Amino acid sequence: MDQSQAKAREIDLIAEKRWPVTGNLRPSSTDVAVRLFIECKFVPSHSVFWFAEKDTSAAKELVCNNTPFRKDNTYTDKHHYLSQSHRVAKLFASSASKATENEPFYKALNQALNGMVSLRGQPLSTSTTRNVKSVPEFPVVVCSSFSMIYAADFYSEKAPEPITDNFQLEVQYAYIDKRGAQRDDYFLLDFVEFDRLSNFMEAIEEDAKAAAFLAH
Repeated sequence: MDQSQAKAREIDLIAEKRWPVTGNLRPSSTDVAVRLFIECKFVPSHSVFWFAEKDTSAAKELVCNNTPFRKDNTYTDKHHYLSQSHRVAKLFASSASKATENEPFYKALNQALNGMVSLRGQPLSTSTTRNVKSVPEFPVVVCSSFSMIYAADFYSEKAPEPITDNFQLEVQYAYIDKRGAQRDDYFLLDFVEFDRLSNFMEAIEEDAKAAAFLAH
């Protein structure tokens, strides 16, 4: 439910997976779970994303909030929000003829983020006797293909170049939370090409294993 407009919204997928907490001398009955809020997007036309330097301070704050990651730990710097490219998408455009609210990537990020801020913190859908220590949550946009998506430099007039790998979009997202309070929070969204899903999941698994180790 979109709290700002009291309307029902859709999100394509919510995916969850558990990893056992490690690092103890005896078997643990505690898990770390990862939850992904996924919006799937078919890309029918050419689009451009403008890239600039990532706000690494805000990204590290995002990683450490409500997770076992800590600012003074080397595992934190290996989190995929921090270890992957230091450049992130800041703006995008698909068609000059479309109003902002109908722009496909604008709709995709809103559905992924609105789903996340509305549903984060909910109990896991799987039933088990094992406890959950932490639930890192990630908004994700999975694109059918990057073949018509291009990258431009935010501060130069160089010609756009094809995007050939998964990337992140940085956004300051204003919303009304479940308690009716106005929020303005920093987020990173993973943009993943369908053919590169396995690369993305490898990165998420490494994040989950690190969180499980730090949570013991």
